[in-house]
Amino acid sequence: MSEQMGLAVPATAGSPQAAYEITSQFDKGLLTFTLTKPEAEACLMENPPSGKWLEPTAAQTVKPHDFAHLGLPEPETFKDGIRYGYVCPDAPKTPEPPTSTSDDRCVRLYAHEYAPEHTRIYLRAHFEPGISPLPTPPSTPAG
Repeated sequence: MSEQMGLAVPATAGSPQAAYEITSQFDKGLLTFTLTKPEAEACLMENPPSGKWLEPTAAQTVKPHDFAHLGLPEPETFKDGIRYGYVCPDAPKTPEPPTSTSDDRCVRLYAHEYAPEHTRIYLRAHFEPGISPLPTPPSTPAG
């Protein structure tokens, strides 16, 4: 999934999980992992948002149920220790931030400092239905 999104998962990442959902409107990719706070800051500096990091201003009335499928709370439910932004790894650098996750090759990235020294990274991307090549699971050695 990280290859599909264009963002590498650091080798030190813990608890990586991914999912891909096919729908009639758009396909959705999810990826999440944990890092120590210094590792997370380094990762976020390598993948800065288009625009600036945002923090929630009020509770959302409609919350997705994407990460619940992975047994995790949705990043939109957090009020403290969360920041988010659009990361567009393959997009040309412009001063204007993307307007939505439907912008070409942009991924919504959430960074949640869930403990004093640990951060969970949540990534959500939307892809054109039926056009995007499906991600292939990593092969496991025979044995």
